Amino acid sequence: MSVIKKILNMDQRIIYLGLFIALAFPILSPVIVPVVIQDYSTQAFNFAKAIPDGSYVLIEGGNAAATHPQCGPGLTANIYHLLTKNCKLVFFSITAEPAYWTQVEIDDAIAKLPASVAKEKGVNWVNLGYLSGGESGVAALAADIRSVVSKDHFGTPIGDLPMMKDINSAKDFAAVFWWGGSEGSIPYGIRQLVGPYNLPMSGSCTTNEVPNYSPYVSSGQLKGLFGGIRGSAEYELLLGVPGPALAQAMATNIGGLYFLGLVLLGNILYLVQRMRGEK
Repeated sequence: MSVIKKILNMDQRIIYLGLFIALAFPILSPVIVPVVIQDYSTQAFNFAKAIPDGSYVLIEGGNAAATHPQCGPGLTANIYHLLTKNCKLVFFSITAEPAYWTQVEIDDAIAKLPASVAKEKGVNWVNLGYLSGGESGVAALAADIRSVVSKDHFGTPIGDLPMMKDINSAKDFAAVFWWGGSEGSIPYGIRQLVGPYNLPMSGSCTTNEVPNYSPYVSSGQLKGLFGGIRGSAEYELLLGVPGPALAQAMATNIGGLYFLGLVLLGNILYLVQRMRGEK
């Protein structure tokens, strides 16, 4: 049997082993393949970058178990980015499950921060936890935080949190980020924070919801948007802090290139075989 026939009749297990290596390598040892950054991601990153150092920022953490793999790394990058700018962050979640995942993302960001960056709970960031009431709850929070929240996610009274001393409404914040995952709640923030208080807003959604929210970016109501795992990966890349999203994106890219290489190789060998008159 000729070499070409041996290659064309290669054991499929070898091909899948090659795929496993192609997917695992960029996850275990990040390899950055050149990518084109989407305009929505660039706008959202520049918006975060332009927030004055030391500003108060409101963040809705809406990622649940189903959306955390896509959007969670982006929120982690966002928290890392803002804390390095000495911003003061106030978190809340409009559904119960994301209140847990928001804290996971906060902890992940803090673990990555340099020791010199201030990151003390209650001083540099506060997690208010689950906020009931949906859109009406967001409206009440924007008008008077203490009217709807008396304790934070850990049960600490709001009055005992040094960072909350001079904060009580949307007017006290410089920006809002809405990491709504797939809850479809981004319009809540636009209607209750952007419109009434002229509070500039950006955030994230799952990949499939990007077309739903792109009109808000075009109208200027959203200052960019990080879409799904690709948006999270682009945030990590723009920030210069590689993380799980970039690893996933690179694994997908390299896996795709691997299969493209197999298709090209198979066709080239087939043509050579035909030119030689082999069957």
